[in-house]
Amino acid sequence: MATASDINMKNEKGGTFLCEMCGLTESYNYYGCKPPFHKDITFLENCYMMKDPFQSAGTKSFLLLGSECVACKRVVCQASSCSIFYTKRFCLDCARTCIEEFPPEMQKRIGK
Repeated sequence: MATASDINMKNEKGGTFLCEMCGLTESYNYYGCKPPFHKDITFLENCYMMKDPFQSAGTKSFLLLGSECVACKRVVCQASSCSIFYTKRFCLDCARTCIEEFPPEMQKRIGK
């Protein structure tokens, strides 16, 4: 049986994304910070992205699936129950561990 680290092999040209918190699994088209299908965007972190399956081919629509936690390196999705972004991506476990490092408004979001 494939493990999360087997599935989340970083391949710039695509593969299968697996959130190590909730188990969300989805195909992705690109891993990195400058998606080739949208030249006007640069992310602050390397992300797993997929072309929007609900849009016609040739559109610049995409879905950002997730990225790695900066602290523990687990791959997590964008769901608020799995991760939070504040200058960098944190899984909620790591965010809760260092909650005092975040500003008060982020501490409230993490505590929910």
